[in-house]
Amino acid sequence: MKNNLFNFLRLVLISGVLISCTSTSTSKLISIEDYTFARTGDGDQLVAVDDPAVFKRGDDVHLVLQNVGPFKKADDGLNWFDLDMEITGPDGGVLLSQTGMLGDGGHIALENNRAKSPFATCTTTPDVAPGKYKFKLTIYDKIGSGKATQTATFTLE
Repeated sequence: MKNNLFNFLRLVLISGVLISCTSTSTSKLISIEDYTFARTGDGDQLVAVDDPAVFKRGDDVHLVLQNVGPFKKADDGLNWFDLDMEITGPDGGVLLSQTGMLGDGGHIALENNRAKSPFATCTTTPDVAPGKYKFKLTIYDKIGSGKATQTATFTLE
């Protein structure tokens, strides 16, 4: 009896740890190798942020995907991908939702049909409440049917 109770409690603890993960990724026909959060550095260069990702209110928060693909090529020899972004606040409400962020800007030639580091930016203000936010970035192939989504959390202080 004690053994069964111990195993049950162990299962509950393991489930709790898995549920509390700070990122998830789903994909169909294209993959995201990795991701990182970044802030804007000198000369508008993106600077990777250590995990856990913590930003100050008023910062630009960039979610950078790494080595995404493969994307299909059109008859003109170019690839065409786009990005959708959604930011969810500490209360679970959607604060920002943008679709088709690249438009024609995503109609380019990709080396090896892969996007090296596509990213989206959420601009915060000092008025935004502190807390944990969820950044969801979906990248999709406008020629093929491939799609991948990366969801990760960051903290605003």
